[in-house]
Amino acid sequence: MSSSPARATLRSVSARAEVPVVGGASDDELVRRLIDSDPWAREAFYRKHFRVVFVTALRLLASRAEAEDVAQDAFIIAFRDIGSIRDPGAIGAWLLRIAVRQVNRRLRRRKMLRVLGFDSGIEDGTLEVLASNDAGPDVRADLGRLDRVLSELPCGQRVAWMLRRVDGHSLEEVAAACECSLATAKRRIRAADDHVRRHLTIEGVQDV
Repeated sequence: MSSSPARATLRSVSARAEVPVVGGASDDELVRRLIDSDPWAREAFYRKHFRVVFVTALRLLASRAEAEDVAQDAFIIAFRDIGSIRDPGAIGAWLLRIAVRQVNRRLRRRKMLRVLGFDSGIEDGTLEVLASNDAGPDVRADLGRLDRVLSELPCGQRVAWMLRRVDGHSLEEVAAACECSLATAKRRIRAADDHVRRHLTIEGVQDV
């Protein structure tokens, strides 16, 4: 139990990834052109969606190197399987689901390596590190404690909680990204909420 209530607000977390963003073509057009193997569409699609995928992976994995690997893997898979997408307008959700799948694989592998004493990865993307520039030392300390509390959670609960509480996705989006039912997503988030609240008081966290 923390010696004093944590005053961290999740709004203080902002990943500062310097990634160019490209507008213009709609996702519908990009999907059509990707299916036709248009090189321009590949570049435009990558530049349009990379930041969201990278930042999501960074927050979930707390490692820039691993987040970059997840983003690269996610786009390789997306380009390979683009012909299977049924709703081009929902390609962002589809890509997020691919990325979360890759994140879960890495979290499970990380857990196994830690049990064996082999994991020496550098966590340079924690919530504390990603706090906004105007976050004070108390807020950063609270976020550091939150990082440690979240690291104790099972992968499924941690991912669902972060997608909901930090990234602000709807419950339906969390369920889709985690490839689980809505009831399961709610159950994971509630379990994570209970665990967090046993250690910290986080401003702005409401019931599922």
